[in-house]
Amino acid sequence: MALTPKANFQFKKEPPEAVKSFFANKGLKPSFDYRDIWRNEHGLNFTVAKAMEMDILTDLRDAVKLSLDHGIPYSQFAKNITPILKKKGWWGKAHMIDPLTGDLITAQLGSPRRLKVIYRANIRSARAAGQFQRANATARALPFFIYELGPSENHRPEHQKLNGLILPVDDKFWDNFLPPNGWGCKCRVRQISAVEAKSRGYTGSGAPDIKLVDWQNKRTGEIEKIPLGIDPGWNSNPGKSRLINLDRFLAGKLESQPVNLARIASRDLLSSWKFKEMQAGNFKGQIPIAVLPKILKDELTSKSQLLLFSQYTAKKGLKKHQDLKPDDYLKIQNMLDHGEVIKQDKNNLIIQMQDSDQKYWRAVIKKTQNRQEVFLSTFHRISKYDRQNRLNKGDILRK
Repeated sequence: MALTPKANFQFKKEPPEAVKSFFANKGLKPSFDYRDIWRNEHGLNFTVAKAMEMDILTDLRDAVKLSLDHGIPYSQFAKNITPILKKKGWWGKAHMIDPLTGDLITAQLGSPRRLKVIYRANIRSARAAGQFQRANATARALPFFIYELGPSENHRPEHQKLNGLILPVDDKFWDNFLPPNGWGCKCRVRQISAVEAKSRGYTGSGAPDIKLVDWQNKRTGEIEKIPLGIDPGWNSNPGKSRLINLDRFLAGKLESQPVNLARIASRDLLSSWKFKEMQAGNFKGQIPIAVLPKILKDELTSKSQLLLFSQYTAKKGLKKHQDLKPDDYLKIQNMLDHGEVIKQDKNNLIIQMQDSDQKYWRAVIKKTQNRQEVFLSTFHRISKYDRQNRLNKGDILRK
């Protein structure tokens, strides 16, 4: 009989980049009730029930991100964020109007209990999502997941039955059962080799039969089947939903989709191995790396909202700007949104911006003759003099 670990689990410091990027690339979406943002959408957006103001949601997201990136324990997280929330009035109980029903209710805002739920749910979900994305890249060497109980003192009976279950990383079972599988669930999976799977008795049998029960989302009225033993809303795989979102983006299927989904996918892509390999000259083709704001799309009369990065641009960058790093390209979306815009001609726009380190950058974007696509033509550091010289010569559209 396996021993149950003591409940003194702490998150490891400095998580892998896939974990950091999963959380960092989430959008922000205010919500009144946790059931308003459902299942896979949690993989795309950061949300906290009753956090309807963007500044409150941003403060909470930034505090969780800081804790995730640097392995900060809950006690310090709570110490950091509590005075900020109290100062802004998001603490204790308050009267609020439910935007769905119009009813006046007494809502619980910030509290030590709520902060603990926010901290644990988001960090565990980010680690699980990052693990799933890494597993897809390493499945050839480590093709299996084994389900393991976490360090809780008490476990759900349904989770205990899954302890030791071994299935391939790409098995559809993990679409619903990749831990965590509920509020406070500390279960996990570990990626293992075929040799270890065989030594543990894996014979290739499929996933176990799972009983499904009806559950109604009283916010939407929808009834769905929930696996017994999984809390409603947790029967999803955020890491897989992000990979699907990225695949759609690469396939051009997000061209007509909401801008926020396209932006999330582009940030995921810039954090992926695919972009790093292309930027290093090892990956051919073209990939989308940013979304054009409407003002730039209209100025170029482009039929596409996507900014593409090609092997030609990568090759040119390697030759002329060898100091460029993959992370530098994360600046481009912010440049498109807020940078100086200079019209070079009817097909080209120059974007310039000073970053938080007081360095100046320039990007040139160019549309194709048929207006179907827009490419990043050049991207590199410039001097303060170069920046001003270009402003003096150009037709400034935005400054």
